[in-house]
Formats: sequence, structure tokens, C-alpha cells
Amino acid sequence: MRGFVVHCYADFRKDRLYLIGRLEDGRSFAAAEGKWRPSLHIFESEKEKARIILSSLKYETCPPVLEAFDGSGKLLLLKFFHYRDYSNAGKLLEQAGISTPDGDLKAPDAYFIQRHIKGPIELEGETRPGRVLDLVFSEPEIKSIDECNVSLRIASLDIETDVDEGTILATGMSVSRGKSSLVRVLAQNEPTNDKIFFHPTEASLLEAFLDDIRKADPDVITGWNFLDFDFPRLAERCAINNVPFNMGRSMEESKFFPSSIDESDGGETVLSRRRRSAAALVQGRQVLDALRIFRSGPRAGGGGRWDSSSYTLEAVAQSVLGEGKLVSSAGEGKIAELKELYKTDPARFGEYCLRDAELVLEILEKTGLFRLTMERASLTGVSLDKAWTSVVSFERIYGMELRRRSVAPVPLDPNRSVSGAAGGTVLEPLPGLFSNVAVFDFRSLYPTIILTFNIDPWARERALAREQAVDGEESIVAPNGAAFSRERGILPELITGYFAARRRALDAGDEEASFVYKILMNSFYGVLGTPSCRYGRTELAGAITSFAKKWLHFSRDWFTQKGYRVLYGDTDSLFIETGLGDGTDYKDFLEWGNSNAGELNASLTEKVMEEYALESFMELRFEKPYRRFMIPPLRSIAGEGRGRAKGYGGYLLDSQGGLSVEVKGMEAVRSDYTPLARRIQVEFLGMVFSGGGEVEFIDQVNNILRELKLGKLDSELIYRKRLSRAPETYTASTPPQVKAARALGWKNRRGVVEYVWTLNGPEPSSDGGRQPLPHSPLDYDHYAESQVLPTARSIAAAAGWNIEMLHSPGKDFFRDGQQELF
Repeated sequence: MRGFVVHCYADFRKDRLYLIGRLEDGRSFAAAEGKWRPSLHIFESEKEKARIILSSLKYETCPPVLEAFDGSGKLLLLKFFHYRDYSNAGKLLEQAGISTPDGDLKAPDAYFIQRHIKGPIELEGETRPGRVLDLVFSEPEIKSIDECNVSLRIASLDIETDVDEGTILATGMSVSRGKSSLVRVLAQNEPTNDKIFFHPTEASLLEAFLDDIRKADPDVITGWNFLDFDFPRLAERCAINNVPFNMGRSMEESKFFPSSIDESDGGETVLSRRRRSAAALVQGRQVLDALRIFRSGPRAGGGGRWDSSSYTLEAVAQSVLGEGKLVSSAGEGKIAELKELYKTDPARFGEYCLRDAELVLEILEKTGLFRLTMERASLTGVSLDKAWTSVVSFERIYGMELRRRSVAPVPLDPNRSVSGAAGGTVLEPLPGLFSNVAVFDFRSLYPTIILTFNIDPWARERALAREQAVDGEESIVAPNGAAFSRERGILPELITGYFAARRRALDAGDEEASFVYKILMNSFYGVLGTPSCRYGRTELAGAITSFAKKWLHFSRDWFTQKGYRVLYGDTDSLFIETGLGDGTDYKDFLEWGNSNAGELNASLTEKVMEEYALESFMELRFEKPYRRFMIPPLRSIAGEGRGRAKGYGGYLLDSQGGLSVEVKGMEAVRSDYTPLARRIQVEFLGMVFSGGGEVEFIDQVNNILRELKLGKLDSELIYRKRLSRAPETYTASTPPQVKAARALGWKNRRGVVEYVWTLNGPEPSSDGGRQPLPHSPLDYDHYAESQVLPTARSIAAAAGWNIEMLHSPGKDFFRDGQQELF
């Protein structure tokens, strides 16, 4: 039978692993693996020292299987008879300073790496019915397979609590595939239907709720902000009420692990890389936080259709589903409304709780995020709850590929220094307003650089070993001096497979799945430059960025030599003034762009072969044309002469001949500006791009300022800024959003603050919900000076107009009342 492993855990009492999951036929299963024994490796030179340290543990020394990562020789294999001894051995060796490449692995992880299991498996053996699962395999043959057709069952949970007492007032559960939807409410009422049940005590409610979960038997438990709120509250209230907190498929209680720093490894460097987010352990199931998936995973294939200005369930539901919660207010207004609802209509209160649980499932289904989470886990071999992590995923798949080559992972080194992944190359922007600009970009630049120049941790080690051996083979040397073996590395091989799989996904019209491969490949660069990854090295990430800089400069010079002006360049893209006339249509742009891209790629291929004797996989493509293109000056001062990096606006020409304003890195796309600033920037740009002149522009600015003074734009003057930490933690400085939060009485609370700028400074504009709060008169001078005029001056300067016309004589912009402002 074929199935998908949801959870694997070790039983230290019976020295066996349990693999829990679901079969293709829909039944849940457990497979007991009792034959396998955990093992770890040490260097031959540490044999005697390790023998003394591990003298109290039962193990045997086996013939070498793996070679050291640095090529220094074979490693000794220590195989342990008991799981607990294996776990203790890794800790003892670390404390003694004995290097081991796999001593930090937990037994299930070591098993998956050794057997190359990534989720889908094939089982063959005797079976029997289970007590809490449908089927139990006893000592089956377990084989890794590439894929299986399994539909996991998901239960979305939600709780409502008394904010003062902490008591759980209601629990809601919605299960995928229409299995069940139940809500339980702490009240004396009689049942009104088969979905809402009432309980006289919190203990009886919790007992029934946990029983609901076990009967539904989900593979995955989820909820919105579930790991930071619902799960720890459930654990806490179960402990208070003496209710066994068991959501799993075994007799063991579920556990909550708050966010913390793991101090078990010692050393300041290691501590900094061991910071962990809140997590949960539910035997036989996975716990996923839908909010984390939405924030970390791809949203609509990267197209941004589901992007939301806020990550509240209400905001995301409105963005994705076009509908929201039964009570849509937030903050203090929501609390008051829910208190009243619970008091007057407990059944409706329960429906509100249930609807929150249902919304989460609908969001995961509509966005395809759970399917993609399962697909990414199957690609990398990590558990579902870690599917969107970069370092853990990289280390798992790279470790598996090393194992296929009989090579051990690189040991953790707490003393190494990694400077981090540097940013991309930015060419000096040329400020101004330009016509008929073409944008070129390198297709998957960093992955193709890795593929072309064999940038890979193991290839780096082999190059270093050959340099020491002086065997004469010429290595591939990056511009930053890092050398790589010419023998094909692991990362290039993985990327080749991912490119092929992505192409198949695109051919099948599955853009979301193709994006999984894209972001996985793109994450390799960042992983190689972080100290939290055991393979991370400064020279590895530096090799990628140094090659990127080299070929971006090569491409810039190629266009310049052909007589074209390069207006800007950033990491993998170039903006070229084409010299084409306004009569040029999209088809002509496409022909011009493809012709130049083809010539440049031929030159690039020739140069790579000439310098490195390598085949180039880098490809520059024509991406899009702008009829008009503007780069604002760095500061809105006449004659500044420097462009604003990563900020520009363009009049995008589409294939149908349509024109639309597109903005990157300017006020119109920055959430920390007011809606007014974002709106008028697009309008100002649209007017300039469509041929409006200086006088018309000044008139438009005047109209905006006049409406501002008359109070017609008040609804667009609200700042929305997120507090990343509690207001009381700000001591050195007090930003305006912190002042507003303190005025609201926030303590030990984070989130989005809505405020306006008044004559008395920043004041909250709402309590966090839809109910506005009274505030002092608005300071229109502030909005004119900080939101309207900087935007106008920046655009006017880029257009080459007299920005002195937009310089105010003083702070009081509105002293003349009805007269023209400029």
C-alpha cells in the first residue's frame, strides 16, 4: 500500500519508530519500525576519546560507510542498541568537543535521511485494525517513493475566550471534505441543532472538544494564529481544569513549546542560530498555523492576488474569499460586541466561533496553500510544519543527496563566522523622465549562476582539497576568489531537476506549483549566506553575488557599446532607453527586445566559454516596455543629479496597446504612507505620463491641497503602522505609532495601529476596529508638508520642471483661504 507519512516519532521504551499517516484509499495508518537502529559518525582520530566518554552506553563500532565532507577520510560508524543511548551520545560528544556530522539529528530525522524518505512511502507487510487508527502495520517493509495520491484530512479549530478570566467560552471545529463541523459553548442553553452543543462547565466543554478531534481523526490541525494563541490557551485551560490535553493518536498528552532560544548547544554564536518559534507536538498529527503559511508560502503563485494590507483573519478572508467573519470589528470594539453577543445570544456566539474555523479551511482551499505545503514537504523531506522553512529544508535535502554519494554532512561549527548574504548589485540610477524604455531581466539569475559555475558547498570543499593536493586540475574561480571543483556538484544537479519540474508545471498550467520550485531554488542563495545553516559560508554567497555583478556589468557595457543609454539596473534587471518613437507598438518593442536579448545572450555564452570553458545557463530576456519611465531624484532638490535606487514609475504598455501606471519602491506601494499619498502619486504620474504639462500639474497639486484644507480628504489621512513589539519596550525613542498605541492603553500587545496627525501630534483614529475615536483637529500643514508636497516635488523634479513653484514660503500653506496656493 502507498501512503503519506504525517508524523514519525521514536518510542524510547520499545526502541522503535512509529510512522503515522494516511493511505491512498483514505484510511489512516501506523507503521511500527523495530529493526532499524540509530547511528552516528565520528572521526577516526576521536575513537579512543569517544570510547571513554560513551563507556556507559551500549553500541557497536561498524565498518566505515561515509566519507568526511572535507574528503579527509572515512568516518567510523557507531550503531546504538537503544534510542535513549543514541540521544545521550550526541549530547555527550558535543559537550566533550568531539565533532560529529550527525549527532544533532533526532532518530526520526536520521531514519528519513538514511532511507531517503520525503513523505510518500510504500508499505508491505501484515496488518491489523487499530484502536485509534484504521490500520496498523507491524514491522513492514518501508520504501521511499517519489509521489502518492493521498488527500490528508484537516481540522481547523478556533476558540473564544473571556478576555478577563481566560475561560474558554466556545470551541469550533471544521473538518475538510465535509466530515464534520461542531461548536461547543459554555452556557446552560439547550441544543438548537446538531452542530451547536452547550456545556455547564469549562471542563466538560474541553473534554467533549478533545473527543471531537479524536473522532474526526484529522492528519493536520490548523487555525489562524493557532500556535500563538489557541493552542497554548487550550493547554493552559486543560491543566487548570485537570483535563488530559490529548489531541493525538496515542495516549500521550499534547505539548506546547513557546518561542525561545535553545541553550543546549552553548556558545553565543550557536545561541543566535537556535532561536525557535512557538511549536506544538501532537502525536500522530501535524499542527500548522494557517497564518504562518499565508505569510511564508507563495500567495497565488507570486502574483499577489491574495496579498492583504493586514494579516487578520477578517482582512485575509475579505481579500481571498470576498467575505469575512460574522463579527468584523476588531480591537476593543470587537471585544465589547462579542461580550454582548455571548450574553444575549450564545448560539449566535457559537456560530461566530465556528465561522472563524470554516474561513481558515476555505482560505487554504482557495489559495491552494495546503496543497503547496504538502508538495514542498514532499520535495524537501521535512515535516509539514517545517515545509516553508529555508534552512531546515535545505539541510534535509542536501543531507539526503550527500548520503546518496556516501558523504557525511558537514559538522556543526559554533565558532565559524558567516557575514551573511550580501544584497544585489544596484547600478547608479539616472533621474529624469524618459520615453520608450525597455526592461530586460535575467531568468532565475542566482539559480542559473549556481548551475553555470558549479557553486556548491561540496564542490567548494573538493576544490580546496585539490588545491592542497596540487593535483593540477584547474578549478572554477569566482570573482570573489572562491574556487569550485569542475566535477558536478549537488546544487547544480538539484536545480536542473527543479527547472525541469517547473517547466512541466507551467506546461500543465499550474502556476502555483511552478512557484514552489522557483522560491525553493531562489532560497539557496540566502541559505548559503546565513550562519544558521551548517553549510553557510561567506565565500559561497559572495561567489553568487560577485558573478551576478560581473554579468550585470557585462550586459550594461554591451548595451552602452551599441549606443543605448542604461538608465538603471538592479540585481538581475536592466532599464534601457531604446530610442524608439511613440509610434512603436508592443509588437515592435517585443521584436526589438528579443533581437537584442538574443544577441546579448550569444555574447554572454561566448564570454563564459572563453573565460571559464563552461556552458552558460544564464539568459537575459526582454520583460516589458514602458511608454514613459520616471526615476525620481534621490532628494527633491533641483539639480541633485542622483536617482533614487529601487524607486521608479512607468507607463506600462501591454500587448493590447493599453497603458497603465506601474510603481515600484515609491510612496504608492509603501504601506507606511497614507492612502492619500499613495493615490495622488499614481494620479500625478498618470497625468505626467499622458502628456500633462507643468501648469496642469501645479493646478492638480493646488486642487489636492484645497480639498485637503476643506476636510474632503480626511478619510485618506489615516496612518496604519505595525508595532513589532509592545509599546512599553520603546525607551530610546517614541515613534508616532507608539504614542498612539500608548494613548489606546496598549500594554504587552503588538499589531497594527491606526492614527492621524493632529495639531497635538499623533492620536489614535480608531480602537483597532471600525469604530472611529474622537481626536483633536487635524494638522493639515503636516499632511501637506509630509504627504502631498514631497510626492509632487519629486515628480516635478524628475520631469524637469521648476520645483521652486512647489516650495512653500512657510508652514502655513492655507493662510490665504480661497486664493490660489502657488
